[in-house]
Order: sequence, then C-alpha cells, then structure tokens
Amino acid sequence: MTTPADTAALSPEAAATLRHDLRTPLNHVVGYCEMLLEDAADPALAPRRAALEQALAAGRDALTLINTSLPGTGRVVPLADLAALRESLRAPQQRILSAVTTLLASPDADDGFAADLRRIRNSAEGLGQGLATRGPRPEAPGADAAGPATHTAPEAGGAAAARILVVDDGAENRDLLARRLAREGYAVAVAEDGARALARVAREPFDLVLLDVMMPELDGFAVLERLKGDPATRDIPVIMISALDDVASVVRCIEHGAEDYLPKPFDPVLLRARITASLEKKRLRDTEVEYLRQVSRVIEAASAVEAGRYTAGGLSDLARRADALGRLARVFDGMATEVRAREERLHRQVESLRQEIEVARRAGAGATVADHSRLPLGTTFAGRYRVDDVVGSGAMGTVYRAHDRELDETIALKALRPEFVNDAALLERFKTEIRLARRITHPNVVRTHDFGECDGIYYLTMEYVEGITVQKLIDTRGHLGVASTVAVARQLAQALDVAHGHGVIHRDLKPPNLLLDDAGLLKVMDFGVARLAERSATITEAGLVVGTPAYMAPEQLLGEAVDARSDLYAVGAVLYECLTGRLPFQASTAVSLIAKLLKDEPVEPLGLTAEVPPALGALVLRLLAKRPEDRVQTAAELGRLLNELG
Repeated sequence: MTTPADTAALSPEAAATLRHDLRTPLNHVVGYCEMLLEDAADPALAPRRAALEQALAAGRDALTLINTSLPGTGRVVPLADLAALRESLRAPQQRILSAVTTLLASPDADDGFAADLRRIRNSAEGLGQGLATRGPRPEAPGADAAGPATHTAPEAGGAAAARILVVDDGAENRDLLARRLAREGYAVAVAEDGARALARVAREPFDLVLLDVMMPELDGFAVLERLKGDPATRDIPVIMISALDDVASVVRCIEHGAEDYLPKPFDPVLLRARITASLEKKRLRDTEVEYLRQVSRVIEAASAVEAGRYTAGGLSDLARRADALGRLARVFDGMATEVRAREERLHRQVESLRQEIEVARRAGAGATVADHSRLPLGTTFAGRYRVDDVVGSGAMGTVYRAHDRELDETIALKALRPEFVNDAALLERFKTEIRLARRITHPNVVRTHDFGECDGIYYLTMEYVEGITVQKLIDTRGHLGVASTVAVARQLAQALDVAHGHGVIHRDLKPPNLLLDDAGLLKVMDFGVARLAERSATITEAGLVVGTPAYMAPEQLLGEAVDARSDLYAVGAVLYECLTGRLPFQASTAVSLIAKLLKDEPVEPLGLTAEVPPALGALVLRLLAKRPEDRVQTAAELGRLLNELG
C-alpha cells in the first residue's frame, strides 16, 4: 500500500535516473551547437553564429537549472521541486527552439547544417518529458526526416591515428561523439550496445573506449568489468561518458578500472584533454609491454645458450635499439657468441685429450700394477666391501676396486699404510680434513664417502672412476699437446674453485692425483689426504721418491701458512710437466731440489717445446712465482685467464 508520504518525493535512485534523462537531450543540444559554431568561424556567417550562441547559452542555462534542482548528491527530491523545474525549463527550451527555427529559415542552411539543426530541435522538444512521467526513462530522441545519423570513420592518416570505439545505445549520442572525435583526427568506430562492443574489441585493435553507462541488457558497468577482467583487453583505457553523474556511479566505474568519468554534456576541451591523457598512458603501457616482450626474448636467448641452441646474431634486431635494452642485447650476443666459441674450443681440447688418453691406454694395455696389497682379492673387508682388484699403489697405500654390498655399487677403497696413521693427533686432523672434503660435490672432484678402521687397517672409500692418471698419460705420451693441457687446466681450475670456496686446500696436487676417464673428464683425487702427505715431504731421499716436494710451493716447503695460491703453484708445476714432459725443477737429491725450488727460476716452457704458445707459457710461469702475491690469486681467475687464451 502506498502512502502519501511515499509519493510526495522522489527517492535518491529515481532522482538520479531523472537527472540522467533530463541531461541527455541537453547533451545533444550543447554538443551539436558547439560543433556548428566551430564550423561558423567565417565572419560572413556572423548571423548564424549569433543564433547558435543563443541556443547554446539557453542549453547551458537549462543544464544549470537541472543541476540545481536535481543535484547528484543522492538526496530525496520533493515533487514540488519537480513542478517548479518543469516550469522553469520552458523559457530556455523556447529560446533553443526559436533560434533553431530562425536558422532553418535561413537561405544558406545547406542539407548537412539543416540535419544537425533538426537534431537540436528534436532534443529540445524532448526536454522535460521525464518530468511529466516522473519515472520511465524516455526513448532517446529519434531522427526526423533527415534520416538516422550516420558516421563514417575518416582515413586513419597513418599509424599515428588512434582508434577509438564509441559505445552508446543512443544514435544521437554515438553520432555526436563520433563526429567530435573525427574532427580531432581519430579513427572512430561505434557500437550500439554492450554485446556488440565486446565483440568488436575482441576482433579489432582499439586504443581507447568511450563507454556509456546506462544501456539495455548489458550496461556500461558490465562491459567495463569484462574488459578489465580479460588479460587481452585490460590495458585498453576506458572513459565512461554518461548523463548519469551521481558520485556512486563515478566511484563504481573508477573502482572497476575506468580511466576517467566524463558527465554529459561534456566540455569539448575537457574531453580532448582526457582522451589525450588516456591515449598517452596507453602508449606508455604499450611501450612497457613491448619492452617486457623484448626482455623475454633475452631471457629465452639465455635459456638457448644454456641448452646450446643459441645462434650468433639471434638478437641482432634488438641490438639495433638505442636504449639500455639494445646495449644489453649487444653485450649478451657478444658474450653468448664468445661462450659458444669457448665451448667449441673446450670441446676440441677435450677431444684432443680423449684421443691422447685412448693412445696411452692402448700403449699401456697388459701392464700390471705393482701389488703392495694387504687385502686379499675376492675377500670381504670390514664386513661390507668385496675386494675385486688392485687399481693403484703409491707411497700412502693401495687403492682397490671394491663392491659395496650394502649399497650394491662399485667404489674405490684406499688402504692407508700404518706409518701415516700411527700418530693420534695427526689422525684427528686427518678426520677433520676428510669431513671438509666430503662437502665438495663437483663433476671434477672424486667424491669422498667414508673413513674407517678394521683390524688395524685405516681406509677411505671414494667414488670409483675407470680411467688413467695424468701421470700415466705423461709417462706414456712423453708430454701432452697444448689443447690437451689446456683441457686439463680448465677442469682443474673448476675443481679448485669449488674446493677453495668450501675452505678446502688440497696441498698435494700432482699428476698421480689427477684421474682422467675415457671421455676426457678430469677427476681430482685425495682431497683431505694432504695432511698425511705432508709427513712425507721431508728433505730425504724417501721424500723425493714420494715426489710431493716437486709440486710444493716455497711457503709450503718452509712450513709457512698455505692457502689457495699454494694449490695454484702446484697447478703451474702440473701444467709445466704436461707441456714439456719434465718438472720445472729437477735434481739428483732432495736437498738440491728444495734449493732450486726456493731460489732458481724454471726454464720457459717455450724453450723446451716449440709448440707452446707464449701466452700459455707466461701463465704457467706466473703460477710458479716464488711469492704468493705474484701468482694468479684465485682458481676462478685462472679459469678466466685460460678462457682468454682461446
């Protein structure tokens, strides 16, 4: 049941709808008048301008009356105010109609001008219809005998013309906006409802959408949400244009991603400014998206380098850019090309090494290993390891190939000689070294598994590698080629870089501790065993037999502190022997050898082997510098220097 109180005023929602319906025809009046005035700039058309200015002023007066009586503040509006508003609108309405009638009667009113005047007249005649009914929204003013307003988008004028989609269910609204935008040089398309708008955006590229709010079936709010919810269209700026200008509607549009909200009738200058700002943001966003797409190309190129699929010059188009991304592409392409070339060089070097290994293995076929075995073959040691074969024997003990019954895998088992583990303090330090060595995980390092004791025999278990030692290779070949030596050096540098990074110094690098498998992969053995090896580095004939002093840095021989640079000295000695087939210093006694190590300078490798490149020979001599500060300082630096050699 409706009470008098319920019908004495309009609710805020009804007032907002009425405000929209009254402002809509005024949008047409003001918009067409402004465009016709722009066309009447010629002084000869002064009478036409005067009449148009009269109609425009009357339209703006009517708009002021509507805004005053129906403010967009969401308050209840008494019906008495509506009656007063209807009465007050009669005067501006008549002024508009009078001006239009005068202009239509003018002899210079051509067909296009007359058609626009009739649109103004039709809109003015519809002014106030909402006040008469108080509720239903009037139909948008239709076209008269002039026919429906049509618009053909102008030529785009090249890539610079932005494409704008105008979405409005009112034909006059679409025509007005489309013509206004065409005057600004934009390429304009139109859609008469939300569904058609979404379909056009899905199949055509647009730089901006001007979207009406109140449309049947799919209103502007729904269209906005769908545009902003789709990754393919979310970056297209949307400006809402509506006679519905209450705060709640504006806030709702902005919250759902609208770039701006422009109430009808709009100020052409304001419309131009907001469109320009929105298009500039779109341009910047497009630039950002394209930039990120190009960055993705660099990332993909990095993955291609990692997979060995990168082609030199693959980023050449990107490298032509003058910005930071272009510089990155140029640097990356250069680095990637160098990496590829470096990998190819390394492949050739490893292949050369592999061939030398194959020749040495054939030459050494049938040779037997001196058996200092303390573990009978075929027996099980420590209740776990089946001893299968002797693979090597040295000053510190014997290495066996064994089968770990618990893990069902082949391992290397090194049985240490008693004299190296008969000191309790030294044994504890040795265990500490072994714990450190177990942290090293790298393809170029033989992994240490465990340390134990059984029946008075101390032993180590390690990764088993089928291969040949660098010492055996040198003994068989006399010396190694340059490519093979560099392949050994690069892998040795990588292994030491990782070990030194864990704080582990080898202390006993020498060719017998460097193992090569059939593919040319280097494996450094006996990390953690050096504490015991140092016991043999005394100035005695026994020490000379062990051979350790020949690879020791001067500070190590003198019992001073050792660090990574001490290992790098040993690398220099190993490489010298690989290139020349002889040690940097040779003597008949251990005392003489130590004296030479501390005082003499080695003969340049080039003087012993003509094929040694001067740069490589100089690098080896630098590694053999007496003072640690004169050597290469880190294994990583050594790796870089080897790469630069080519």
